[in-house]
Amino acid sequence: MLLMTIAAKSLSSVPAGARRLAAAGIRMPVALLRALIHRREVMRLAELDERGLKDIGLVRSDVAGALATSWLKDPSTVLASRSRASADTARARREHASRHVAAPPAGPEPVLAKDADFMVARCA
Repeated sequence: MLLMTIAAKSLSSVPAGARRLAAAGIRMPVALLRALIHRREVMRLAELDERGLKDIGLVRSDVAGALATSWLKDPSTVLASRSRASADTARARREHASRHVAAPPAGPEPVLAKDADFMVARCA
């Protein structure tokens, strides 16, 4: 009886395994096709001039680096991550600049040097 239960349970999982195998078999060609389509679109981006690339937040080396990836990988994911990283860096710089512009200048006032007609400022 125990043997029949074990056999029934293991045989009932065969259709689920077959479905997972079929889904994986379909996912791989779809991912490869998507990667090839995106690679073709990234190759079109390589035809843009520097100004056009800058408008979308990229530089030529970003596009070249994305195209240098394997043919099996999607180059648009590389471009998206690089664009996101440069946007995050730009946002951090803007926030840093806005904090420093709003704050009053720190440190002592400029001191007049002895026997001279110019001001000397101390830098922090």
